[in-house]
Amino acid sequence: MMDKDYRIAELGGQSDALDAIRKLEQQLTDAYGTDVALIAYAADHDDESK
Repeated sequence: MMDKDYRIAELGGQSDALDAIRKLEQQLTDAYGTDVALIAYAADHDDESK
């Protein structure tokens, strides 16, 4: 099994996704009592894995 490569997901145009991430960040911050930041990654796709 090969490890996948990941890159930072570009969600600038995805307001629904950004809102969901921000909401979950706030829920986790409230639950843990400290700031939580989530980072979205997307799998890199290469032609060999298809």
